[in-house]
Order: sequence, then structure tokens, then C-alpha cells
Amino acid sequence: MIVDDNVIDQMITKRVLENSYSQSDVLVMHCPISALNYLEDNKDNINALPSLIILDLDMPEMNGLGFLDGFAEFAERLRNAIKIVVLTATDVIADIELAIANPAVSKLITKPLFNNSLAEML
Repeated sequence: MIVDDNVIDQMITKRVLENSYSQSDVLVMHCPISALNYLEDNKDNINALPSLIILDLDMPEMNGLGFLDGFAEFAERLRNAIKIVVLTATDVIADIELAIANPAVSKLITKPLFNNSLAEML
């Protein structure tokens, strides 16, 4: 699952996932609220859940840190089934530090996503 409000970044990330990692079933969410709603709607269907969420930090309404707060409210079984990679262009050090310190975040990558950026994750 890609959670990013920028259409160009969505396209780049999706293309890298499809071409470099043979991921053909990539969900794209334009905002964290939609992503959290999807997870809530599918919390009892582990097969419908993404194994990886690529999360932008800088988004309107709710940012990536807000998503992480919402994600923390899910049951441990769901949280353990999903890895989160923060993919961001932000230069706000405080946001980067908060994201890195979050136990749900497996990795932080600076945009754009490259072909080998997720090699150890997928």
C-alpha cells in the first residue's frame, strides 16, 4: 500500500514496486484517513491487508505521523503483519526523528524510491 497525496510520487513508487519487486497488487491511498479506514474495514481479513505500507510524512488533513498514531490503535496481530516504510522528502528534522523513533516504522527513505531501496524488505 502506498499512502501519499502526490500523484507523481504515487506513480513513481508504484512503478518501482511493480517493475523491481514484481508487486502487482499495489493499493494506492491518497490520504492517511482512507488508509486507516481500509485497515479498519479489513482488520479481520489478514489476506486483504498489505504486507508493506509506504508512507509519506507531509500530507494535508492528516500527516504521516497522524497515520502512525492511528495505526498504533490497531491490534498487535495486525500491526505485526504490516511493515511500514516512511518515504519522504521532508526536511523537518523533528518529523524525521519522530518517524524513526516510532516502533512501527521499519525504515525511512528519502524520496524518490529507487529500484534497490527496498531490497531487504521484499
